[in-house]
Order: sequence, then C-alpha cells, then structure tokens
Amino acid sequence: MKFIHTADIHWGMNPDRDKPWSRDRAQAIKDTFAEAVRQAKARDVDFLFIAGDLFHRQPLLRDLKELNYLFSTIPGVQVVIISGNHDRIRPNSALKSFQWRPNVTWIMEERLTTVVYEEKNVDVTGFSYHTAEIREERLSGIRPPDAPRIHILLAHGGDDTHLPINKNKLSQSGFSYAALGHI
Repeated sequence: MKFIHTADIHWGMNPDRDKPWSRDRAQAIKDTFAEAVRQAKARDVDFLFIAGDLFHRQPLLRDLKELNYLFSTIPGVQVVIISGNHDRIRPNSALKSFQWRPNVTWIMEERLTTVVYEEKNVDVTGFSYHTAEIREERLSGIRPPDAPRIHILLAHGGDDTHLPINKNKLSQSGFSYAALGHI
C-alpha cells in the first residue's frame, strides 16, 4: 500500500493579512495542496490521508467545491479526512451536508470511528473535532480492530489543549501507522 499523509493545510488562510504579499501567500497554500494532489496521482498512491485542519476556518461552499474538483482528478485514490480544531464540525457546518466525490471519506463523528477498505485490506480509524479544544487523552488504550488488515490511525493533536497524546502508549497500540496532525 502506498499513501501520502498530510495535515494542517489551512486552506483559506490569509497569512500576513495586512501585508501586500498576503494574497500571494494564500494562493501558495492552495497551490501547494494542489501539488500534493497531483503527486498522489503521479505516484499512483492508494490513499491520501489528511489529519485535520484542511481548512483554516469553517469552509465556504466554494471552498468545498474547489477541493471536491481537485479530488475528482484522483478518482483511484481514496481520500480520508478528519476535522481538526480549526475546521471542526459545527452544527451549521456546510461539511455536514456536502456531497463529496465517491473517493472521499470525511470521518465526521466525534467518537472514534473505523472505515474499512476491504479491497485494499486497510482500515482507517479516526474522529473529528466538534469543539475548539480536546483536553482529554482520548487515544489512551486505543486498539485497532481485531482483523488481519493494515490499521491506520488518523488523529489531530499532541499538546495539552488539543488531544494530549502519550507517544509511548500510542507506539504500543497496534496500529500499523499513526497519521497525525497539529503537533
């Protein structure tokens, strides 16, 4: 199995908003992510994992459509996404009703959820933020499903206020790979 793992894209961010180069920097963020998508196709990967904060803020419908188009250019790549603290799932979020391309799975649940890709012999476990902070160590004692597959964990955090992570416990959890974002 081949994959690309990324996080903290912060699509929609305007760095140095008060500076003349702000628009160029905002476009550079989009261009860099578009290049990552192109590389997923060029390298013939099976998965593109996005471990939170794809967006810098709640996405607008035009942002969702623009990214959905990018994902349509890689129909053979399974795109698996979780929300981080910046793009958390809110009650009025456009993410909740948006229709993604068939190759895109956004794990929206606030509780740990596993998505199984039988044809790839892979399962992906993760959850999305629904609040700005997660202070509890939710990954303590986590185990992958009891199945002979490749087990991927998607998580976003690593500091005291954003999903504290005990690295020793995580390394002994039994996951084949932990795709982390934030820290």
